[in-house]
Amino acid sequence: MTANTHDRGAPAAPARRSGLGVALFLEATERFSFYGMLSILLVYLLDVRGLAAPRANLFVGSFNALALVSTLLGSRLGGVVLGPARTVLYGCAIQFMALVLLGLSVMWPVLFLPAAAAVAVTNGLTRTNMAVLILRHAGGGRSADGLATLYTFAVNLGAMFSFLLVPWIGRRHGYALAFGACAAGLFMGAAAALLNRRALAGGASGGTARAVPRAVAETGLAIVSYWVVLNFPAGGHWIFWLVTSAIPVFWAWAWRNATPAERPGIAICLILVAEAMFYGMFDEQTTSTFVLYALHDLNRQFSVAGVTLFELDAPQIVAINAGLTMLLGPVFVVLYRLVDARFGTVALSVKYACGSVFIVIGFLVLCLDTAGGAPGLRAPWGMFRAYAALSVAGLIMNGLGLSVVTTYLPARMRTMSVAVYYISTGLAMYGGSVLANAMGIGRLHAATPIPESLSTFHALFRGFTLLAACGAGGIVLLLPVLRRLERRAG
Repeated sequence: MTANTHDRGAPAAPARRSGLGVALFLEATERFSFYGMLSILLVYLLDVRGLAAPRANLFVGSFNALALVSTLLGSRLGGVVLGPARTVLYGCAIQFMALVLLGLSVMWPVLFLPAAAAVAVTNGLTRTNMAVLILRHAGGGRSADGLATLYTFAVNLGAMFSFLLVPWIGRRHGYALAFGACAAGLFMGAAAALLNRRALAGGASGGTARAVPRAVAETGLAIVSYWVVLNFPAGGHWIFWLVTSAIPVFWAWAWRNATPAERPGIAICLILVAEAMFYGMFDEQTTSTFVLYALHDLNRQFSVAGVTLFELDAPQIVAINAGLTMLLGPVFVVLYRLVDARFGTVALSVKYACGSVFIVIGFLVLCLDTAGGAPGLRAPWGMFRAYAALSVAGLIMNGLGLSVVTTYLPARMRTMSVAVYYISTGLAMYGGSVLANAMGIGRLHAATPIPESLSTFHALFRGFTLLAACGAGGIVLLLPVLRRLERRAG
């Protein structure tokens, strides 16, 4: 392709800026709706559905895993059926209807599981393709790292407001209105994107009207399949192993279809995705185990010198993570630019190693906070410090996951690779929920005394701290191997 041909096909600079703004706004509102639903899912299962803590924890883990596995469908629809922009808008429409049904499920419980299944499916339709729409703006002074961090900023902007607002609405005005608020937030973003759909799509329509029935059929089949799995959360165990066995097949295909010059990049990507999966096991705890800890053993009044600054409900505690990630996101964008300008581009493998250290710090804080001492409720500042460390880890390891795909894989493999990246982290999150149950959550129940629950959480956080330390050590030991591969990849 000649340079002139490329110029004719590229959107003008103002259109590119407009498209990036539309995409970031839609991502923030769509994440508001998704994470708003997720913020009350655990307490809804405990309070309304009457599930025990272990089963509710496993349900949330299954939901999170399925929501990321569905990125495979989103990759297919966005890549070869509808195009990324149309797939996003199509997914938003279904998700809006599903959120309305979730609100109605308070009165008609039979609607809950199919609606939850639909939300999990549409997460894959939107998340994969939103990443594609944002990362296509790389170049022209915008680095993939910077765009990935802006993407993370938009995600956490929506998540922070949802974790603060939706649980507050649910507690004071009922779950029906809380799910309705999620639907309303999504409607705002989807309406703005629909009005600016050409800027969102970058001038490309993608797909044809005849492809819509095929997309509807595939999405409907996925929703039915997810409904079956969510009816039997333990069945997620078999899905876990089935999809896990499929991931090596993808990497084997990528390796076989790569040129010798491309293979070092594929090897780097494989190792770094494995490291991102390592982070995913710990990230799962921030929306499940941490909430259970806040319900059982945390004094949620944030005070300084006896003066209460603010108070959070247990589900709202996750807003600390989203808020800190959002605030630190622009700082990391600037930091990357300064470091790159002064010392040259820092390898993603080095950034991942730094992120793994912050995982250790986050869980070590909670391990020490729950150890010995008085048997009463713990002060919330330990949770704040743990979330701060994990926010940094997330910005480095999770926020740069998409940058790994963009940096090291050939363009023809990227769309499918984004889906595989999300599927891999989703499987790791499901594995994290199973591990948490095995390490103590399985013994919790609503009437567990504080000293006993503190002992349970201390054992859990100690186990995760040791696991994080071993993982961080392994990641550091892999640095020389990755440096050699990076030199071969150029």
